[in-house]
Amino acid sequence: MLPELWLPEAKTVISVFLPYTKEIKEANAVDMKFPANEWLHGRFEGQKIIDRLSSNIVRVLQNSGYKAISPSIDKRFKASVGTWLKTDKKLNNSYYYSNWSERHVAYAAGLGTFGLSKGLLTEKGITGRFTSIITNYNHEPTKRIYNGIYDYCTMCGRCIKNCPVNAISFEHGKDHTKCSKFIDYTAKKSNPRYGCGKCQVDVPCENGIPHYKKTEGLI
Repeated sequence: MLPELWLPEAKTVISVFLPYTKEIKEANAVDMKFPANEWLHGRFEGQKIIDRLSSNIVRVLQNSGYKAISPSIDKRFKASVGTWLKTDKKLNNSYYYSNWSERHVAYAAGLGTFGLSKGLLTEKGITGRFTSIITNYNHEPTKRIYNGIYDYCTMCGRCIKNCPVNAISFEHGKDHTKCSKFIDYTAKKSNPRYGCGKCQVDVPCENGIPHYKKTEGLI
């Protein structure tokens, strides 16, 4: 769904990146087989905090006379949990979708580019969470200084090494099915919390952009 479908009067999309704390990152880098408790809490309780932040930003804009919504907490938001494609069972792959993607919005807004693990590399690193607000408040756009979707990723392969289920490769990128199944496994073990994040810690892009290479013609 485009911004105008969420809010017909839309003029601005505000994208926000919230990095995890140093303590959460360090804890999750100790053991690459299972997510640290700190990471699980950061992912689960942290998302509740982000949702409250999103609601507060919307409220501030509305109290200032503007219209605003946050898609990720809007009742119209939809996301699949891995729907099997009838035509793709032989490939053991799943179809994942949502009608609003915080990472893609952040890329469009100029916050960063994608990495091999499909996370988004920002000036504050890849380790964190995003939220966004659509509003009719007319804000000056942030200049996007990159051209390609992978400009900030050096393709060093460290995330490949870190993944506990070998869900990332140079040849095929990220296998979302393997990743999703492992997340489901962590949910059973740590209910109601879940997560992984091994591809986001102990990597060159953990806390910033490791290298910038300009590419042309990718978008």
